[in-house]
Amino acid sequence: MPALMGLGEPVKRIVGIVLASVFVLGAVAFFLVQSAEEKVTADMLARAGRFAIPSEWKLTDEIVRSERFLCMSTNPCPSLSRQWDAGKELATDDVAAVVSGVGFEMKTDTPCQRPANVSGSITICRFSGTDDNYTYMLNVASPGLNEPQIVTMIVRPVD
Repeated sequence: MPALMGLGEPVKRIVGIVLASVFVLGAVAFFLVQSAEEKVTADMLARAGRFAIPSEWKLTDEIVRSERFLCMSTNPCPSLSRQWDAGKELATDDVAAVVSGVGFEMKTDTPCQRPANVSGSITICRFSGTDDNYTYMLNVASPGLNEPQIVTMIVRPVD
C-alpha cells in the first residue's frame, strides 16, 4: 500500500476495518440473495408437484431454470419444463385426472384424441391455467397412430 505509507497507524487501521466491513457486508448480501432465489425456485417446483403425474409415465427430460437476481434472456426465471413418455395413448379423462387436483382451473379447447386421417407427430391437446404467480401448460403430443404419447409440462412466471 504505497499510498498509505506516509499515513499514521490509526488511518491504516481504519482503512483495514472499512475494507473488511465492505467484504463482510458483500458476502452477507450475496448469501441472502442466493437464499431468497432458492426459496422462489423451491416454491415453483412445489407448485408443479401438485400435478398428479402417473407413476408409469417415464420422465424423459427436465429443465429447471432457477430464480436469479438478474434474468437476462428470453427464457424467464424461474421456469420449468418436464417431458414424459406416457407409454400409451391417452384420453381426455387421463389428462384431466392429472390436472384435477392442482387447485386452479386448467382449461382445454379440444379433446385429447388423435384424428385418424393425420400422419406424423402432432399436438392433440393442451391444458392451460394460471395461479397467482405462474402459468402452467400441459401438452399432449402423438408421434404417430397407435404410438405412446408424449406429455410436456411448462411452468413460467405470469407476465
